[in-house]
Amino acid sequence: MFSIMTNEIPQSIQKELEKLFSKLSPLMKKNAKYMMFAVPLLIISFTNFIFFIIFDGFSDGMMTTAIIYAVMAAIGMALFKETKYLKKEMKQLEMDHVLKRIKDSDVINDYRKKNYTDQIQSDPKLAIQTFIAFLQEENERKRIIEN
Repeated sequence: MFSIMTNEIPQSIQKELEKLFSKLSPLMKKNAKYMMFAVPLLIISFTNFIFFIIFDGFSDGMMTTAIIYAVMAAIGMALFKETKYLKKEMKQLEMDHVLKRIKDSDVINDYRKKNYTDQIQSDPKLAIQTFIAFLQEENERKRIIEN
């Protein structure tokens, strides 16, 4: 997934982003597995439950079927809720990594570091773009220092 998007990104920035994605990949895999089971369980259980109510109604022998559909829906909802929690956890892990990396930089001055951290905290959806801009500035300053 990551290698497709990085044709134009310098090698040093790719390495930093790969470090970030390596931290996120276990959570991303877990999230994908949960979502893979949650959505079909919800669709199957709700669809069957609706057909059950419309066509069969509630009779004495059908309560077991209704309970099975309800349990399937409950499991699907629980897995779906867990995916929401995992997404929040991934976002927080991403923010922590990016902010720590900015804070640990020796090349960028404190004013620019504060500017980048403020940008990331004010608009977390653009954290990766801001992080890439930070890495580009850091690489430019490293080249200037080396020359």
